[in-house]
Amino acid sequence: MVIFLSGCLNSSLILFTGESKNWSASYAVTNLNGEYHTNTLTLTYKGDNPSEVGKVKYKFSAGPNGGSGETELSEHKEIIHKSGGNGAVAQKDEIINVTVEWENIEEELQLSTNGKR
Repeated sequence: MVIFLSGCLNSSLILFTGESKNWSASYAVTNLNGEYHTNTLTLTYKGDNPSEVGKVKYKFSAGPNGGSGETELSEHKEIIHKSGGNGAVAQKDEIINVTVEWENIEEELQLSTNGKR
């Protein structure tokens, strides 16, 4: 006998993407049940030698939300920043501004839902 359990999960996803010379980025807003949301910023280094990158500083502003950090790349050449809450979230028509600094280099990315900025 097979039993299927289903529940009402009202969730939605808004995905912002963009890239610069050395980085690609995505910012995902998942709104669960109309109240609680999660935000995930993923930065991916596009270069061939991630071991030469060292410490990476980043900051971003996403509508009413934002964040910053300093870390090293994962083995997959990524940095992942997660947060969540029950307040306002970035809307589809907004631009997510991201600044990445490493080895005295700074690049800015603008993420949008169409990925063309």
